[in-house]
Formats: sequence, structure tokens, C-alpha cells
Amino acid sequence: MEELLGKLVGELASKDGMARKRARETLVLVGEPAVAPIRALLASPERQVRWEAVKTLAAMIDAPSVEAFVQLLEDPRSEVRWLAGDGLINLGPRSAGPVLRSLLHEPLSPGHRQMARRVLRQLSSENEVLAEITHPVVEVLDMETLDPGVIAPKAERALGELDHVTGRLPALGG
Repeated sequence: MEELLGKLVGELASKDGMARKRARETLVLVGEPAVAPIRALLASPERQVRWEAVKTLAAMIDAPSVEAFVQLLEDPRSEVRWLAGDGLINLGPRSAGPVLRSLLHEPLSPGHRQMARRVLRQLSSENEVLAEITHPVVEVLDMETLDPGVIAPKAERALGELDHVTGRLPALGG
């Protein structure tokens, strides 16, 4: 199995687009055993390799990949950021916290802000409670001219509310 896995992961760097697609689809079927070697490709200096790796992980809906997807929101390539956003959306509401935490660190690139807004909007469209919590953050991310110091406090407040709702903090006043 390791030999086949190594071959499939290696094919993600192939010049042949059909070979990459076939390897990507097979790796999705392999699932969890393929996650670690694919994650290692996320740090590749080759744009195409990063793209293939993030597309594969996004299709796997691998919860432990959430932090890697969040880091890729800063990728210089918009298509890699978009696929990372897809992966976060596919993971559902559990990715909201890591996305909000990523907004606490300045400076944020415009691409990161744009993709965080996209992810939070999509996740909120399917969950009213999450929409209520993240609305102030999405609202400031929508602003064209934005004082960077505005995002972090709103994200921090949303994280506190999210923690309260999910039971990670004691009830207010109690």
C-alpha cells in the first residue's frame, strides 16, 4: 500500500493533467492513509502541486486539515485560496472558529479577508446561530476601506460568543 500511495502522491506533480486527476480521485478514495503525505505537499514551492494537494484534501473532507486550509487563505495564488475556502466550507460549521482565529493576526492580506468572508458567509447561510455570531465580522470584512484594527476585536468577540454557545466557557453571569 505504501508503494502505491507514494506513486499516487508523486502523480500529483505530473505534467499530465489526466494523470494528476486520476491520482487525485484515487487518493480521495484511499482516504485517511493518504492525508499526511498530501498535507506535506501543501508547503511545495510549486503552485500546481499545492493546488492539487488542497483540491484533494478539500474533496476528502478531512477535519484535521482545517488548520492547513486556514493557513492557505494567505497563499499568494487566488485559486489555491479558493480551494482552501472550499475545503473549509465542506468541513461545515466546525471550521468557523479556526477562520475567526485567523482574523486575529495582523496584517491580513486582501485575499485572506476575501476568502474568510466567503467561508463565513457560506457557513452562516446554513446556520442561523452562526449567522448571528459572525454577522458583525462579515459586515466589516465587506467594507472596501477598512481599518485593520477593526477586524480583530470583532473576530475575538465572535469567538467568545461561539465558545459560549458550544459550551467551552461558563454561562455569562454564572
